[in-house]
Amino acid sequence: MMKSPLLPSLSKNRLSLLALLLTATFLISGCGIILVTTAAVSAIDVIRDRREIGTLWDDNKMELSLRQSISKNEQIDNANVSVTAFNGIALLTGEVPDQRAIDQILDLAKSHPDASQVINRIELAGKTNLNSRANDSWITGRVKSAMLTSGTIDTTKIKVVTERANVYLMGLVSRSEAEAAVVVTRSVPGVVRVIKVFEYL
Repeated sequence: MMKSPLLPSLSKNRLSLLALLLTATFLISGCGIILVTTAAVSAIDVIRDRREIGTLWDDNKMELSLRQSISKNEQIDNANVSVTAFNGIALLTGEVPDQRAIDQILDLAKSHPDASQVINRIELAGKTNLNSRANDSWITGRVKSAMLTSGTIDTTKIKVVTERANVYLMGLVSRSEAEAAVVVTRSVPGVVRVIKVFEYL
């Protein structure tokens, strides 16, 4: 039987995680419903992702745990912070009105056991309004769509994060893949700046 060109050979570990993601979106416990940390990762991402399976798992756990730590910290107030993790790199974006709160967020991220590097792009400012956030979501969608339709970029290997129309690109890519992604992203209307947070093969 011929293999699909879209599906590379899968290790037992990767197949196991794929099965987990497909069948265990929720775990039921006596305390209620607990979201599986990697449930948000699509099956195709797991299949084609270049990260080691353990790293993929750790990245998603780190995103969830840091978001929870930030939201539960009573000294971090009125903050709009996004955490995006890839291959142990934690990218922090958003707005926080207090420098001391930013410092606390950085301390939380740098002390996380799965964080090998922390990139701080948090702005000392008040929260953006709903229109601005909606525009960021629209830009992210347009960038992903443009990459997909370009026919030259594998969108499962690149993370797109948009904050105040600044687009951050993360992934484990070749130089040519990175260049193609940047060119496509810059062509999307509304993009103010493209920031590369790539690791190169």
